Amino acid sequence: MEKRFFRFNDGALRTEHRGAPFTVDGVHFMNAGDRAERAVKLALGYDASKDANTAFDIDSDIPELCASVKSSKSTLTSARIGDSFEAILRVYFARTASKLWIWAVQDEDALTIYVMDRHEFEAFTRAFASVQCGVIRYKYTSSKMIQWLDERATGR
Repeated sequence: MEKRFFRFNDGALRTEHRGAPFTVDGVHFMNAGDRAERAVKLALGYDASKDANTAFDIDSDIPELCASVKSSKSTLTSARIGDSFEAILRVYFARTASKLWIWAVQDEDALTIYVMDRHEFEAFTRAFASVQCGVIRYKYTSSKMIQWLDERATGR
């Protein structure tokens, strides 16, 4: 697992804006996951204009890296693909287009990302997600989660 840290211009990752709760570099988002995806793409130098709603088995959030971007309280998939945690994971990993997963942790002017391979991401999912309403949902980013990630990360 690799850990990388990025600092943005003052206020580039604002969380308040009239009509839209999240702003990244002047673009407004209603969804924290869309904001995280755009922030990661900008930080890594990839096109951030692509629609953030990519089907997991069609393409990846960052196609150039075959990478999926996840963040606090996100879902593994928006679609129901199984009836238990194990069944969902099995179907997901059999069908996913991604080969890397990026967990994004944001604050007002900084972004920390953790880049994981399949085995690391599966262990992370088992540790910090559960089935809710038929989909796997990740927990809120906590100090325990950050500690778990940091213990496994190498990075800059």
